[in-house]
Amino acid sequence: MADLRGFSNLAGTTAPDVLVGMLQPFFTEMTRIIHEHGGYIDKFLGDGIMALFGAPENSQEHAGQAISCAAAMQDAMHLLNRGKVALRIAPLYMGIGVSSGEVMAGSFGSEKYHEYTVIGDAVNIAARLEKFALRGEVLLSDSCYQAAREELETDRSRDIHVRGQSKPITVHKLRAVLRPKHISIPEVEVRTSPRVDVDLPLKYQTIKNRRALSESHEGKIINLGYGGMLANLASPLPADSEIVFGINPAPTSTQQEEVYAKALHHHETADGFQTAFAFTAIGDLGRDAVHSCVDQVLLSF
Repeated sequence: MADLRGFSNLAGTTAPDVLVGMLQPFFTEMTRIIHEHGGYIDKFLGDGIMALFGAPENSQEHAGQAISCAAAMQDAMHLLNRGKVALRIAPLYMGIGVSSGEVMAGSFGSEKYHEYTVIGDAVNIAARLEKFALRGEVLLSDSCYQAAREELETDRSRDIHVRGQSKPITVHKLRAVLRPKHISIPEVEVRTSPRVDVDLPLKYQTIKNRRALSESHEGKIINLGYGGMLANLASPLPADSEIVFGINPAPTSTQQEEVYAKALHHHETADGFQTAFAFTAIGDLGRDAVHSCVDQVLLSF
């Protein structure tokens, strides 16, 4: 499972012909790479792709093929972005989840419409891993990693809770495929957390000379991560401006925790000014509340 990061927000502020011009090279190149590695494209999912290996054509090397393909896809994204920078077009980033296991494969649907696909736990896990993958990352399920571990270099392993699983699952971050062809995952400007779309009210004050001004402003948080957020504001904030706002550490809490955030950049939209923030100061309870909110959205997929 592969999906572009932040494309939904980009789609809301970009002309349709420009979006098509950005997506076509992406789908063309990813299709070539998937077929080159013996994969079968199950479906396109908006700005994402679901690909199969070992079905419908049987292959004993399906796990290695899928992992090599994922690494090659991230390498191709790096090359595509180099061309975009030269043309002053915003780069695109992708997160990929790869899982391996027994599935039910066949043509499913109704009399009027049916299609070949696969159903099973491995499919669900791949979809969950894709949601947790940061931009530029490839995350492997433990079964997939174990099937090809001698051919891989991984960065770290961790346990995560995913929807539909009673126990945490072990996840491995891919750094490179060593054989049959060496492919390294290109380094990108890595965010330190997943990002999720939300719709949360924002009431904030601006900071001047290290003090919060008395006037309050309202906005809406539309995207949230462990270390930052994207918000719609009624008026623009210059880069490096600082704000403070409150967050409830628990649903039953009556006292809010203060969060300080620095404006990074903004652009005008039909709804106001879409502004990116990085959190600069946040207490333990506030941090736990943000983490909990992000994780709950991820688990709801």
